[in-house]
Amino acid sequence: MPTETLLLATLVLALAGFTQGLTGFGFGITAMSLLPWVLGLDEAHAVVTLTSTAACLLMAAVTLRDVPWRSLWLLALGTTAGVPLGFWLFESLPRLLVTRVLGLTLCSMVLFEMLVVWHTEWRWPRWLEPFVGLGSGILTGAFNVGGPPLVAYIYSQPWSKQRHVAGLTAVFMSGGLMRVALLVSHREVPPDVWKATGWSLVPMLAAIVFGNRLLGLIPQQRLRTGVFAVLLFLGGRYLLAG
Repeated sequence: MPTETLLLATLVLALAGFTQGLTGFGFGITAMSLLPWVLGLDEAHAVVTLTSTAACLLMAAVTLRDVPWRSLWLLALGTTAGVPLGFWLFESLPRLLVTRVLGLTLCSMVLFEMLVVWHTEWRWPRWLEPFVGLGSGILTGAFNVGGPPLVAYIYSQPWSKQRHVAGLTAVFMSGGLMRVALLVSHREVPPDVWKATGWSLVPMLAAIVFGNRLLGLIPQQRLRTGVFAVLLFLGGRYLLAG
């Protein structure tokens, strides 16, 4: 893999990490919007799986004591069960169709986040928990963009900010570990994927910390609106151009 490609991949993953640190989520949707242009869809999928799982493991070490385990086990179980189904869909469908479905998914997730999550205080009922988890797991397994359903559900719960962040981290980690296991078992982690991951890991983690430090200095709603407007444009390009 050329050095220029590795540098571009590192820049994209650092941007995704910065978004995650600044907004509390968005790593997968940012990385999967940009990284296929640099590495191609298959390699991007694998690199995002490894790097996002590494980020979740780091955050889990910090937030573990705040995880509301009793309130999350059905959500985590549904997510873990949905990942293999999403992975199977990714492996089975033609790549042109997968790319367009990725574009549709990105647009749908961004619109859902901007039009529903940001403007409602409706609390999701507990009986929806396994279905939310299953849907998020399918999106994680297929495209690494399973965050918005989980964000919508968890942030509707009457928990502290620390518990919201810790809960998201725990569920993301469960889905990410399952996705890594599937990639390794199917031997879909070639040397170039490990190389790109290795190059990107430290800058990505540093960007997460830097973004988190800036959280209190930038109007978050305005920033999130700008970020998701760009992601909506990129998703539209995947949808129309394949």
